[in-house]
Amino acid sequence: MSSTSAVGSALTDRRRLLTALAMALGLIELADAPTISFREGALAFGILYLARALWTRRGSVGGPILVGALSVFEIQGFFQWARGGTVDWVAQISVLMLSTLALIVALAVLKGAYDARTAQRSIARADA
Repeated sequence: MSSTSAVGSALTDRRRLLTALAMALGLIELADAPTISFREGALAFGILYLARALWTRRGSVGGPILVGALSVFEIQGFFQWARGGTVDWVAQISVLMLSTLALIVALAVLKGAYDARTAQRSIARADA
């Protein structure tokens, strides 16, 4: 297995994980929307997460960038939102953990995409 093939395989696995995380976060946002005061925000975030999951699956870098940005918002929002009890604490901590993992994976996907492009450029230069 060549190094380019190994980078591509790892990148695909990371994209799949990021797609699954974005879908999970999107579904959680949509499920949470009826129970919070700012329903429109949760609906918008849920739809954005699901759309970015599809965009990430397509292979572009725009999806991971936006999933990372949405995750950053979720992480910083954790420290500002009011909690209504134990169930709310558990739910918000779970979303915090998923958002943190999504951010880390998004950064890994972006790094992998950069490395893959760099490897293609060096191969093209060697062939020239």
